[in-house]
Amino acid sequence: MSIVNRRNAMIGWATWTAVKRMAAMKAKRAAPSGSSGSSKGRKAVKAGAIVATTAGLVAFWKAKQRDSTDHDSVAAEEIGIPDE
Repeated sequence: MSIVNRRNAMIGWATWTAVKRMAAMKAKRAAPSGSSGSSKGRKAVKAGAIVATTAGLVAFWKAKQRDSTDHDSVAAEEIGIPDE
């Protein structure tokens, strides 16, 4: 039995939609009313997003570097062909 199926996809979609809607309503309530509010919170969110994106890219890049090996030289060692 597969984990990825229509039923689980629909449950995931419904959950994601509900969570997004609740988060939007909560953010709307927490936002300062009028134009007297500062953009300090917005800048903090943007900075956090940039930091999170950078951390994700670094982690992805490190994983790609760790996984990539020179397969030709490994195969040559197994066969007994000297490196050039």
